[in-house]
Amino acid sequence: MELWDIYDENGRPTGRTHPRGAPMQPGEYHLACTVVLINKKGEVLCTRRAPEKELCPGMWESPGGGVQAGESSLSAAVRELGEETGLALEPGQLALLYRDKRPDFFMDVFGGHMDFPAESLRLQPGETDGAKWVPLDAWEEMARAGEILTPAKGEFFSILRGFAHTLRWPQDSPSPALRQKILALQATAWPEQAGDPWPEGDHMASFCWMEGEEPLAHAAVMGRGIKYKGEGYFACGIGEVVTRPDARGRGLALQVLRQAERFIRDSGADLCLFTCKPELAALYGKAGWEARPGLCLVGGSQEEPFPSSSLGLTAMAGLYSQKALAHQEDFAQGEVFLGLGAGRLW
Repeated sequence: MELWDIYDENGRPTGRTHPRGAPMQPGEYHLACTVVLINKKGEVLCTRRAPEKELCPGMWESPGGGVQAGESSLSAAVRELGEETGLALEPGQLALLYRDKRPDFFMDVFGGHMDFPAESLRLQPGETDGAKWVPLDAWEEMARAGEILTPAKGEFFSILRGFAHTLRWPQDSPSPALRQKILALQATAWPEQAGDPWPEGDHMASFCWMEGEEPLAHAAVMGRGIKYKGEGYFACGIGEVVTRPDARGRGLALQVLRQAERFIRDSGADLCLFTCKPELAALYGKAGWEARPGLCLVGGSQEEPFPSSSLGLTAMAGLYSQKALAHQEDFAQGEVFLGLGAGRLW
C-alpha cells in the first residue's frame, strides 16, 4: 500500500500519512510532482498516458506522479521520470519552477534541460505509451485549450519561457565551449578582464539567456561559508551580471537573475549577500532580493579588506533558512566579512 504524507493548507507537513486513493479530509493535502523537460530547440517533452489508465487515458502530459511518504518532491520527480521514461537524472539537473495549489493536493513543477530523440525513451507499460517533443508555442496553446494535462496557469507560462531560454552552466550544459562564450560575453562589459581565468573557487552555477548557441545575458552564483556575529552561515552571492550590448533593453538580465534566485532558494543556502550600484537595486529587487542600506559587505582579505562602502555600493540580501530568518535583525546593519581574497567582492 502506497502512503502519502499529509500537508496543511500552507504546504507544511503535518506528520501524518494517508493511503493513496482514500478520500482526503477537509484541509488535508498531499503532494505531487511533474517534470517539464526542454531541449535546445525550445521543445517540451510530452508523454502519453496509457489507455488503461483510470484517469485521463490517452492524454498527453509531462512525466510525474505522487510523492510517497518520507520522500521529497525532488526525489519523487527523479524517480517518476526514471520509471516512466527510463531517463536517469541527478537531482541537481532539475530546478523547482512552480508550486500549484489544487483542492486537495499541491503540484511541484520541476524543469530540466535535456536533448535526446523521443523514440529512445524506455516507456513504462501501463503508464505511458508514447512520447514526442512539442514546440513551446504549440505546447502553450494546447495547455490553454485543455488538450494537454498541465499544472500551468497564467503565471507559469512566463516562468517556463524564462526557464526555456536559460541554461545553468555546468549543470545543464557542461560544455567548455559555453564557458568560453560566457568569458567573451563578460569581456564586452569588462574588457580589462579579457583573458582572466575562469573563477573556479566559489563558483556554483552560471545562468545564461540563450538564443541558439549564443549567451546574450549572464549571471553567476557563488557560495562559501561565512561567520557573522557568532553564527556560521552558507552564503551565496551574485556577480558577473552582463547583457550583450545589442540585446539590452529586453529584460534578459532580470530573467537570468530570477532563475539564479530560484536556484539559490532551492540550494539549501542560508542566505544570499552581494553588492550593486544603487541605481540597480530596483532591478535586483524585482528578482527577489532586498536592499540593506545599513549593511556593509567586506571583501578582500584580513590584511587588505575591501569594504563595499568604500565604493558607494548598495548591499542586497535574501534570507532563506530558519537560522537566517531568526537572526534577520543582524543583517539590518553591520559589516559582514566574506573573506574572498585580494580585490574580490560580490
